[in-house]
Amino acid sequence: MSLARDSYLVGRAVARVLADSTRTHEIHRVEEITGRPRYRALLAELAGDVEGRRLLAERPELSSDHVDFDALRRLPATTLGGAYARHLDDNGITADYQAAATRHVEDEDMAYLMRRFRQTHDVWHALLGLGIAGHEEVVIHAFSWGQLRLPVSAMVVGFGTLKHLVLERRWGALRHSLREAYQVGRDAAPLLKVVWEEQWADPLDQVRARYRVKPLERRWLA
Repeated sequence: MSLARDSYLVGRAVARVLADSTRTHEIHRVEEITGRPRYRALLAELAGDVEGRRLLAERPELSSDHVDFDALRRLPATTLGGAYARHLDDNGITADYQAAATRHVEDEDMAYLMRRFRQTHDVWHALLGLGIAGHEEVVIHAFSWGQLRLPVSAMVVGFGTLKHLVLERRWGALRHSLREAYQVGRDAAPLLKVVWEEQWADPLDQVRARYRVKPLERRWLA
């Protein structure tokens, strides 16, 4: 695909998301087009890591075809799986949407890694204790930027800060939560290679401690 065509698609997608930040498929479009160089580097990093190679070989998927979500709902809310399932149910969302195929990437390994990032995005929500309101999505992309340095996260933080933090006058989130989320993401263990499916029954606090993830202070996010 040509650079001019890519630039047009990204610009159009950004404009649409600024008008309606619930258009997640447009955020996916921006991620796929702008993220190829960074994902290429991430693939190289994973190829040099035992856990990373395992992830790419086994390719676990977070979707209803691969995960028993009813079993997760039966787990206590204090477990990783229980917290994740409740995050999905409480916000009326499904993991299947994030499991959709990529549309602007031909490399199969890169396409899988992008899809895996999307799928585990809501696991990260549960780890941080974040909902899915517009300003909370900006905050979790600050965390994602600390983790992965993806261009889409920089764009969400940049444009989303103006729309959801400044214009909505969420000064606490602007002054405290963005910086806190970035620092937590930066200091946490690398999360993209984690096989969460093996840890559903583990206490959420233990999982957080295992990967050095600190839940965010809710008082700045109200």
